[in-house]
Amino acid sequence: MYVKHAYDPDLTLQLKEHILGMFENITPVNSFPPNLQFFRYEHVERFNRLDEVGEFSVEFLLVVIELIAIQEKTNYPNGSLTQSLYRDFGIKDRFSVIQKAVLQRLR
Repeated sequence: MYVKHAYDPDLTLQLKEHILGMFENITPVNSFPPNLQFFRYEHVERFNRLDEVGEFSVEFLLVVIELIAIQEKTNYPNGSLTQSLYRDFGIKDRFSVIQKAVLQRLR
C-alpha cells in the first residue's frame, strides 16, 4: 500500500476508503470456507492504475484484506486492529502504523 501511495496518493487513499467501507459491511461467519461478502470485480476496475506498482495487485489485496476482515470479525468480534491500521494509513507516519501492527501482536 505504501508503494502504491507513493505512486498515486489520491487513488490509494480512495482505495483505503473503499477498504474501510468494506470493514463496515463485513459480518462474522460460521461456515468454512467463508464466502466473500463485499468483493466485486467491478471494484477492482476503479483502481487498476495502482497495479502498475507494488508487489500485489489490487484484486489480490481486496480479496486478502476481506478474508482477514472476516477472520477478525468472526474470531475477535470486539477486535479492530486491522481496521485501525487502515484508518491510520495515509494519516500517521509509516513508522507509527508499522509499530502499531508489530507491537499489538507482541503483547
